[in-house]
Amino acid sequence: MAGMPPWQGIPLSSEAVEVVSQVAGIVTSSASVEERMEEVLDQLRRVFPFDAGIVTSSTTTPSGSRTPILSRGYDDDFVEYLLSPEWQAELIEPFGMPRTGWPLRERDLPVDPMTVRGIAEYGRAQGLYEGMVSALHTPDGRHTGFLMLSGSSEESPSDEACAVVGRLSLALANMVDPMQSARVLATTLEADATSLAVRPDGTVVPLHVPGGTDSPVLDLPVTEIVARVLPRGRWTASFLWPRDGGGWYSCQAFRCRDGVAVLAVRDAGRLHDLTPRELEVLTSLTTGDSNSDIADQLSVTTRTVRAHVEHVMAKLRVGSRSAAVSRALAEGLILPR
Repeated sequence: MAGMPPWQGIPLSSEAVEVVSQVAGIVTSSASVEERMEEVLDQLRRVFPFDAGIVTSSTTTPSGSRTPILSRGYDDDFVEYLLSPEWQAELIEPFGMPRTGWPLRERDLPVDPMTVRGIAEYGRAQGLYEGMVSALHTPDGRHTGFLMLSGSSEESPSDEACAVVGRLSLALANMVDPMQSARVLATTLEADATSLAVRPDGTVVPLHVPGGTDSPVLDLPVTEIVARVLPRGRWTASFLWPRDGGGWYSCQAFRCRDGVAVLAVRDAGRLHDLTPRELEVLTSLTTGDSNSDIADQLSVTTRTVRAHVEHVMAKLRVGSRSAAVSRALAEGLILPR
């Protein structure tokens, strides 16, 4: 059938079916990406006894090199080359692999393998003769990395081995995508919230922007905000952020499993008519500060603080400081410090 992926119609042996099943369970486990990929490679060795393997993410360093997730068996020089933009331009891009996801063996290359620098200068020098490369891409076409397996035998990976990797490529693409957790999280947030992801390198990626490219939220110092409200060891925060021209944004920040943070921003509305000073006092209450502590922080008298606390309680319609704190935490009525 036209458009059918290579090897799609190849029947799998019982062991190959078991490998596919095992990997499908591994990629959805709660372990780290590195730990999951270790298990995946152990399973793939059952259908292709490779001697070296590498998996990368699409995340790049300032030099343009890819980020390694796991590497086994390749020497340092070869790994450095496989992570370089040159490798991407030499083998991954010319043969359309980012668009197919199905693996390519040396024998399947439309050119002499010895004209490919990575094979001729690095693979052969390390005694590696055959293998496969699969560019990993998600169903929506995002290229998230690649998987490469190499063997010391001149025997090519079997059609069945290629079929196994081909069937698993979408699942592996989602697993190595550093944005996957952030994208899933964004789907659980309120529809009117603008959600932005912050990668470990500080790059900001819009996930959901109801206001379009003209949204003022896109002008916020997102990386600085996340660093401020999610210090090391903290995984979530609810807080307010001032809007240009007055008013507030209601914000939530989350740190995802793969080192990516998500900032969700909505218009805050009237906030029970609390003034900026009352919000400062309420924020101090949430950290357990006494009236004396708050007075010192704000350079006012304790009598003034007591008045502010009374006003806060009245506006929140609660009868105690602890109830005011509970409501502030529940509604994110807190200013970042």
